[in-house]
Amino acid sequence: MVNNIFDRAREIFKEVKNILESGDYKKNIFEFQKAIQKLISEYDTANWENRFVVGGALEVLFCALLNSIGFMCKWLKEARYDIEVNSVRFSMKSNFTGSGDIRLINVLGDETVTWEEPTLFFISNIGICYADPEMDIKTKHTHDALVINVREIKEMIVRSDDWLIPIEIPKKPKNSETVKTASYDVAKSILGEIKSQCLIYHFPEM
Repeated sequence: MVNNIFDRAREIFKEVKNILESGDYKKNIFEFQKAIQKLISEYDTANWENRFVVGGALEVLFCALLNSIGFMCKWLKEARYDIEVNSVRFSMKSNFTGSGDIRLINVLGDETVTWEEPTLFFISNIGICYADPEMDIKTKHTHDALVINVREIKEMIVRSDDWLIPIEIPKKPKNSETVKTASYDVAKSILGEIKSQCLIYHFPEM
């Protein structure tokens, strides 16, 4: 049963790859790349809370891209799965530096965890990659997570570029001119929605 899930996930990834590389959806891809560029440049993931917001926004944007090219994609917001594409669930992970470790699963205390999900990796200067636990990719445990190194993903796509969609995933800027904080923007947006007449004029500076 598990192998069937991975087989179907691989089939879907290859379908997505073929459609995106066909040249029929250049505008869709352009919008997706432009949105990610703005997201990463404005919400610096060096700020811890922004990491969750950027991850969630990436999931929503990719879901929109898939829906725009004919797939049925749902945003799941589950602990281990992020999107469902044509009835198959995927995890999504990102790395906006192009190197280092990617956290697959957080670990609490002496908890034992295993990687079980078909996973899409969004990696700067590489693209969107697919991998799953049946593809003989090394993972390792740290004190608080099960991780995979970007190097392992790179080696996999060197062996076979079937698992790479070469969409540009930008690197996060080292010194962003515009740095936003998600909680600040949410609070300000809420005050705007309720048509605040008092608090909005006493909003703290960033």
